Parts: sequence; C-alpha cells; structure tokens
Amino acid sequence: MEATITIDGHTLTEGQAMAVRVAITAFLMDLKNDKQFADCLGLIGIAYQARLTEVMHIILNEAS
Repeated sequence: MEATITIDGHTLTEGQAMAVRVAITAFLMDLKNDKQFADCLGLIGIAYQARLTEVMHIILNEAS
C-alpha cells in the first residue's frame, strides 16, 4: 500500500503515488551515486537531497 499523497487538494491514485515515490527514489540514487551530477547541482543538490530524504521518510512512515 502506498502513502496517500495530496497535491493542491487533489489526492493521487495509488499508482500515481507509487510513481512519485519511485521518481524521488531514483533522483536520490542519482544524487548519491553520481558525484559529477551532484557536484554540477552544487548547493541546490544538497538541498534537494535533504528535502527529498525528509519526504521519503514521510512517505515510508505513512505507508506502513
């Protein structure tokens, strides 16, 4: 079961929520595993990683 995700009052379907979770996971993996990519993003890459890690904790805790 996926977490319930609501964007601007619209609740995503389970499939849409799964797509969001997978997209965030893939982007976080790129940030972690591709140093050149992360370096190109600079400080915004660090911020993305921090905020998306927080979002993933929320998604995973809500889904359990």
